[in-house]
Amino acid sequence: MKISKVYEGREHSLIKHELLKGYLETLLCIVGISGVKEFVYVDCFAGPWGDETDLLTGTSISISLEILSKVRKTLADVHHIHGTKFRAIYVEEDKKRFRQLSEYLQKNCPDGIECHPLYGDYSEKQDEILRLCGDKSFAFFFIDPKGWLDVGIPRLEKLLKRPKSEFLITFMYDFLNRAVGMTDMGRQVEEMLGTLSDEDYQEISFLQPKDREEFIVRKYRKQLKAAMGLDSASHPRSYHAVVKDKDKERTKYHLVYITRHHKGIVKFAEQSAKSDFFQSVVRIQTKQNATPQRDLFSAEEEAERLGDERVDLVEVKRYWLKQLSDQPVIFNEARLADMLEDTGWLIKDFQLAFGELLSENKVENLNVKKKRRSVYVHFDEGEQLRRCV
Repeated sequence: MKISKVYEGREHSLIKHELLKGYLETLLCIVGISGVKEFVYVDCFAGPWGDETDLLTGTSISISLEILSKVRKTLADVHHIHGTKFRAIYVEEDKKRFRQLSEYLQKNCPDGIECHPLYGDYSEKQDEILRLCGDKSFAFFFIDPKGWLDVGIPRLEKLLKRPKSEFLITFMYDFLNRAVGMTDMGRQVEEMLGTLSDEDYQEISFLQPKDREEFIVRKYRKQLKAAMGLDSASHPRSYHAVVKDKDKERTKYHLVYITRHHKGIVKFAEQSAKSDFFQSVVRIQTKQNATPQRDLFSAEEEAERLGDERVDLVEVKRYWLKQLSDQPVIFNEARLADMLEDTGWLIKDFQLAFGELLSENKVENLNVKKKRRSVYVHFDEGEQLRRCV
């Protein structure tokens, strides 16, 4: 695998952009085929970051425009769906970067896409953003700041309350983690995590680093969902993907995803699995590039060979057994979304664990007529599963 020079030194951005690209295309196709006639993409921190060329390659700007244009063509050519309106809103508060952004959009906005650059702080521009989104459109918000204070709940609140919207938010855990417990940062921490009791602070202080990270990210997700609010048809759901530092075995940041539809969680989790493998490849390739000697395996082969040790399958198997009864239970995509949101695991973790339980004669899929080799549960078909007595 060859990493583009555009991403050298910022490999974490490559992983983030691959996840954005893969999920955004999937989302747009699903939404377009479902009959939605207006789609709006909103980038609240458009940048452009790290690119001083007129091409703006390797930025969320060029990537999003490419995907919008590609899906518009796919809907027309493959699905014979015409007339879907696509708008893209790019917000930037730095004057120099905004000028570069505006010039780029003026020259490169694809046919059939409305491009709107906005100058200023996205939080102060929320009314204008919502006006440009309109009332009938489905909107996807990409919120990718460099710091953690920019995604506090009060700054996001108006956007979060908008119906027919999804969000992908960069959550800079490391910065927030350092601030937790600092008395002079209490207000800022609570804008992210809500009111923390003395018991919460005590629990956080005693947690191991991995558990502490999970606790804080889930607190943030909970606050986002509360701000999003309930509606008559659905409730907020969330999931998050981890992006690691290219050199160290530590989290760079989380990509927190918020939606109101169970299928969104399933599709984002599918893309997260692809991103997870891609991330392993990038990290291995970065290490290989740093040494002059030729490696026996390619980065892709090495990633496959090492496998994934992010989850203990024994724990996943225990979880499965708690979900099951000796009476048949239907497991569909809505049920899978509940499991994904509850645990943060990947779909393949559930499939592998269920496969092991099958081989141990501890569970049964009542819809299986012949032996399956890898996908042991077809959640999209709503199969009946039970625990063996």
